[in-house]
Amino acid sequence: MGINDNGFIRGLVGPLVNRKVGNKNYVQSRPYRVKQTDDTKRAGKDFGNVSRAGALIRMCFGEVHQDLHDGQMCNRLNRQIYRAIKTNLDGEKGNRTLSNCVLDRLVNFQFNENCHMQDYLFIDPVISLNKRKELKISFPEFDIKRALVLPEKCNALVFKFKALSFDFDELEPKEIKDTEWEYDTKYREQAIPARTLTIKCGDFVGTSIFVGFTMLYLEKDSRRSNVLNEIDCNPASILAAFQIV
Repeated sequence: MGINDNGFIRGLVGPLVNRKVGNKNYVQSRPYRVKQTDDTKRAGKDFGNVSRAGALIRMCFGEVHQDLHDGQMCNRLNRQIYRAIKTNLDGEKGNRTLSNCVLDRLVNFQFNENCHMQDYLFIDPVISLNKRKELKISFPEFDIKRALVLPEKCNALVFKFKALSFDFDELEPKEIKDTEWEYDTKYREQAIPARTLTIKCGDFVGTSIFVGFTMLYLEKDSRRSNVLNEIDCNPASILAAFQIV
């Protein structure tokens, strides 16, 4: 119903909406509600599951990316999660989550697109899960000078790992292990010995296991250690992902 307000029409008259703006009367077509199809509604539910999973991963790996990521990290991660949940061919559209998906599609995701891990580390850790439900993260022996790109003033390096268990149906994360080791980079002529980290995951059957990885660059003196990581120099990635069955 329209109302005459001192010569101005306000409200709805048939298919038209009248509005007063300043000393003018504007008329526009009445907006029509678009009815969503069942397929569109199911797709929307999937995107909701993707968004919630992405927010959970970003929050839980905050110590890995340290909020030093590119501006599109959220959207990039959500797109990658959506690609992963589409591999759940047995799940009905609208109810798909990261459970029972091909999680390899999330491996090597870079939290900081401006600083790809492969441009700063030239060796690849070997990640495996054995029959005893033990996660193995193995680095070969390597030479710091050849295998790493280090920022200026960096004289110490920390390899930092964070392993987490996710139940994406219930959106419940649990930390399995947070570990790191440090090397003094001033002795560049010496090779860093091979090292393997073992993480027991037997208590997390039925969940998804993710391992985040980053490198912390330090400037150390006799009194303190300064972290040199910044927005353009902060390699951080999802190193591995497994479904524990």
